[in-house]
Formats: sequence, structure tokens, C-alpha cells
Amino acid sequence: MGDEIKTMGLGCAGATCLSLLIFLIVLFASIQNVTDQEQILFIEATKRRVRNGPFTDIVWPHQKHEKRKAVRIAQQEYAIVKQEREQKLRHVEGPELLFLGAYDKLESVEKKIALQKREYIRLVDKLSGAERVVAGPAILVPKASEVWPNGVETCIVVGATNAVITVDTTTGMKRLVTKKGHFVPAPYEEIIKEQQAILLEPTDYAVVKDLLTGITRNEVGPQQLQQGPYEMILNDTKRKKLVLEKDEYVRLLNQKTGSERVLRGPAMLVPEPWEVYPDGIQEAAKINSQTGVLVLDRSTGQQRLETTRGVFIPQPYESVLAIQQKQVVLPNEAAVTRDIYSNLTLRTSANGSTSFFIEPYTEIVKMQWSVYDTPNPVEPVPKQEVSMIDLRAQKMFFSNEVRTSDNVKLILEGTIFWQVKDVLTMISKTADPSGDVAQRAKSGLIAAVSRSTFDAFMKGFSNITNQAFSEQASDTFYRDRGVELQSLELTRFDCVDQETRDVLQEIIQESTNRINRLEQARSENDVNEAKLRADIQLEQKKTDLIKTQVSNDRLQASLAGQAEGAALVENAIAFLDGLNESVPGVEDRTELYRLHQTMDGRNVDTKNLASGQAKLFITPKNMNLKLQMGSSEL
Repeated sequence: MGDEIKTMGLGCAGATCLSLLIFLIVLFASIQNVTDQEQILFIEATKRRVRNGPFTDIVWPHQKHEKRKAVRIAQQEYAIVKQEREQKLRHVEGPELLFLGAYDKLESVEKKIALQKREYIRLVDKLSGAERVVAGPAILVPKASEVWPNGVETCIVVGATNAVITVDTTTGMKRLVTKKGHFVPAPYEEIIKEQQAILLEPTDYAVVKDLLTGITRNEVGPQQLQQGPYEMILNDTKRKKLVLEKDEYVRLLNQKTGSERVLRGPAMLVPEPWEVYPDGIQEAAKINSQTGVLVLDRSTGQQRLETTRGVFIPQPYESVLAIQQKQVVLPNEAAVTRDIYSNLTLRTSANGSTSFFIEPYTEIVKMQWSVYDTPNPVEPVPKQEVSMIDLRAQKMFFSNEVRTSDNVKLILEGTIFWQVKDVLTMISKTADPSGDVAQRAKSGLIAAVSRSTFDAFMKGFSNITNQAFSEQASDTFYRDRGVELQSLELTRFDCVDQETRDVLQEIIQESTNRINRLEQARSENDVNEAKLRADIQLEQKKTDLIKTQVSNDRLQASLAGQAEGAALVENAIAFLDGLNESVPGVEDRTELYRLHQTMDGRNVDTKNLASGQAKLFITPKNMNLKLQMGSSEL
């Protein structure tokens, strides 16, 4: 029993000790040491409460609690706290050591919005829709209900060349901001665009239209033009001022009133907004002795010819129809003018109209003449416009096929010469005198050839042509048209049929050969005659030469003989004078001189015989001996 009691006592003591041990363990485990940066959230059945540190206390396990650290918020941060009971948000701005409330929940810690000098932010209250705009420089903590959908935006710097167009979202009205500096829009104001100014130089201007009032105005350079939000530049571009030189002018038409004004240079001008100049800048007409101006007065519908010398600029409602050059009529030409009543006026040098202006409501009569300037004109024959009529003889070519009376088909080519005699008659009777003359003359020649045979044509085509011309020249057809046929000549003919053409070619070749032979013989005779004439002249020259040479030889021999005779005379005189004392008689001295000369001659002969190869034949004095040598007789 005692053992049982003792055992029970020990058991109770052990249970007590165990309970005490457990209690101490729980006690020591429930001791909470909360620092100055912590708190305990006690969650009870009906409420919550928090206890911020620092403290040390026992929190029994049956108490539901949560130990939380305080949130340290830096200088550049803020905390977003949500009150869970009322579901409200609030922002807690740093620097701060944040202890949450019993019903607070930390949503996040965000950076404060730092705005630089050129930045701004648009904040929109989600609950009320109210807006506010905060410009930098600033450190901003938005309200809990504010959002900034566009983030931090950069300001537009408005300077001398740019501007900003904005719209007020509450009224829908736009405005142009040109104030220099950083532009920050107001609440409920949005930037539509940044606009660059249009540079108008000193020679530029722009026409601006106000879209609200419809009023247009001119903006004249030099300037930086800013276009308002409800303005537009007509034609979307700037324009150049009108610069008029001294001899220029411009016609300005007001599109509203229809009135006109004409401005002349030198000037730099800007048209009114509703004025246009469809003809552009025009050069003034310079009127001299050879130039005139045809002017139309649109207010009266009348035309006039302005011939006053100088620079001509039309008045308002006047138009320059044409700048006329004076029509010059050469001595061999004529011109005809026609007025609105179809009256014709002849202009020729004969009546003094060597040059003239075309008067208003008058025109020069122009005709279309057929052109036969080649031997083989194409069909249809080309036409040329003729206003100045040539009064000289004119030449035309023709080429036609014709059959002779014996049915030989020929091609005839030739020329027709004709001349205008009566200009007014020609204009009143025909519009193509050259075509009429050509057709009529060719038909006359064809008729004349068709009446003759081929053989007769070959023998006398010249006579046939002359006969055809005579018939045509006396025809009144030409006179009725004021023209005259002056000549009809056949320059070439050929056969169309090949066989006939070959025969004709043989005949022509034979005739040509005969003519060539005659010409060749005549040429040879002429050459021989010329040669003979030249030989005669040459021989005559030779004869003259021989006569001259003989005369010269004779004269030379005479002179030589005279010299030799003079020498002989002197020798004889000296010889005879030397014998005056020894031989007193003249005859004796003469005989001695003759003997002396004879001996000298024989000595010369002997010397000549001795120096050559001649043979000496000595004959008696009574023997008459002659030697025949070639044609010479000794």
C-alpha cells in the first residue's frame, strides 16, 4: 500500500514537474522580443490590433498574431498602403519608417516622380476625372487615386521658328502658342502638333485664309510666319512677289469683283488675296517703224492698230491680240488684203505699197498653190501657202504619159514657164493658178503629141512642142485667170514599152555615135590645124632666128675684117716706110710687100698640112683636076 502511495506520489510529482516543465517551455517560447522596427498584429475574433515595438512581452500561443517588420521608405520613395476594411488606398511619403495599421496592407513601394526642368506630368483622378499638370523641376508624390497614362512628358521649347497648336478638350477650341520658352499645357489641354514657322524672305509672301471667318489676308516677308490653328495657306505654299522690270507689266484680275488693274515696272508688288494674274508677267511691246500692236478693247469690243513708237503697255480691259511686223512687198512681189466686207486691195511696189501694216479686221489673202518643183511630182501634188505673189516668170516641171497616133506609149518630161499678169483677176478666178497652168499646158502638149505618129514625133518633136505652145499661148484660158504662158519646153522623152524603148535607145545610140564621130573628126581636124599653125609659127620663128644670126655674123665678120684690114694696112705702111731708104721706088716696095705676103700664106698652108693628115696632090698648071668628096666639089 505504501508502495502504491509512494508510486502515486512519485507519479504526481513527475506529472507536476512535467507540467511545470511544459509550462516553462511554453512560457519561455511565448516571450516576444519586438525591436523598434517591428510590430505585432493581434488578430482577434472581432477586431484586430497592433502593438509597435520596442517591447518584450509574453504572447500566449492561443492568441493569433503576426509579427511584422516596419517598412523603411527612402527619401525618393513612397508606399502605397491599402486599408482592407474600407478598401481605400493611401500614399505614405518617405523618408519614413512605416508601421502598418491593423487593417493596412502594403501594396508596393514606388519611386517618387522626379521631374526635370523640361518635363511635366499630367495626373488624372480616377474617381473624379479631374486633371492637374505638374511641371518640373519637382519631386512629386501623386495622390492615391491619380494615374498618369502618358507618363513623364518633355516640354516643347517654343522659339523663334516654332510654335505649338493645342486643343482644349472641354471646349474643343484650338489655340496657337507662340510665347517663347518651355511650354507646359494646362489641365484639359492637349498638344496637337509642334509647328515650324514658314520663312518668308524679302521676295516672298503668303495668302492666309481664316477658316472660321473666311477672310483672306496677305502675309508679306521678311518674317517667320506661324499659321494659326484655324488658318490655311492657299495652295499650301508661299509665293514669290512679282518683280517687274522697266519694260514689263502684269494684269491683275480680282476674282471677287471681276475688275482689272495693270501695273508696270520697275516695281516689286504683292497682289491682293483675291487677285490672280493668269497671263503672268508680260513684256511690253516695243513699237518701231517696222512693228505695230493690234489691240482689243474688251469693254467696247473694238480693235485698233497701235503704231506710236515706244514701249506699249495696254490699259485695263485691253488685250494685245498680236504683235505685227510690217509686211514688206519686194519689187517683184504683190500682196492682196481683204477686209470684213470682202473688199480686195492690191499692194505692190508700183502703187507705193512697199511695206504696210495689216489694219484691224483685215487679213492678207492666202492661197494654196500646187508645187511642181521636181520632174516627177508625187500624186496628189503637194500644196504650199502663198501670201506674197511672185510677179516674175515661174518655172514648173511636168512628167506625163501620152500615146502617139500609131499607139506608141511615151513618157514626156519638160518645163513650163508662166507669169502672173493680173493679180486681182487671178485671185477672183482661181485659188490654184500654178495647178491650173500646169494641167492646161500639159493637156495641150498631150493633145498635140497624140495627133502625130511616133516617126513624125521623132523627126519633129521640137516643132510639135512649139505648135502646142503657140496654141496654148493664144488660149484665153490663161488671160481669164490673169496669168500668161511664156514657154513650153520638152526636155526628155522615153518609151514606156520595153521593146520600143530598146529600139529607140539603139536609134539614139547610133545618132549619138554619129555625132560623136563627127565631133571626134572635127576635133582631130582642129587639133591638126592647130598643130600645123603652131609648126608654121615655129618655122617662122626659126627663119627669123637664122636671119638674125646671119645678120649678126655678117656684122661680126665686117667688124673683124675691118680690124684685120686696119692691121694689114698698118703692117703694109710700116713695111713700105721701112724700105724708103733702101728701095726708093714705090712700085718696087709694093712688089716686095706682095711677095712677102705670098710667102707668109704658103708657110701657113705648109704648117697646116704638116700638122694634120691631109694629102697633097700637086698637078701641073695645065691640068684641070677636080676632087669629088660627098656633096662638096673641090
